[in-house]
Amino acid sequence: MKIYISPSDQSANVGVGDYGTEADRMQELSDLLVPILKKSHTVYGGSNSISLDSRIKASNDKNVDIHVALHSNAGGGTGPETWYYTDSANGKKLAQAIQTELEDLKGSGRGIKASTKYRELNSTNAVAVLVEVAFHDNQSDATWMLDNWSKIAKAIADGINAY
Repeated sequence: MKIYISPSDQSANVGVGDYGTEADRMQELSDLLVPILKKSHTVYGGSNSISLDSRIKASNDKNVDIHVALHSNAGGGTGPETWYYTDSANGKKLAQAIQTELEDLKGSGRGIKASTKYRELNSTNAVAVLVEVAFHDNQSDATWMLDNWSKIAKAIADGINAY
């Protein structure tokens, strides 16, 4: 399977405590996830040093099977959630596979959600999901992420492999 990994480049989103920025942490997660996936898949992307438009174009140009956007959330909630394009049955299946692994790891979550508004869902040709790992503005979630990056990367990889 060919996979494109797209870590968030949102450097203005700063988390609580020692979390730092969403961009830095999602790059860190990508750096852990990509080598796991490369053991059994062809993997592209993995860097947030290029623009979102460039990442979408690269994903489409490589004709990948799945596109995974990595984000951390904000807005006062808690737990992981995974988004998929509203009309994509395969997107829903991939989102559920990843979400199940993340919820098993964290012990809770916000489920899967459908949307047509996210560019990485509506502008990519591949089956696409947007993973919100947890809330960087919630101290408990931020601490959980900081303490579990390797396990989170493995959970996402396990979800992709289960798909």
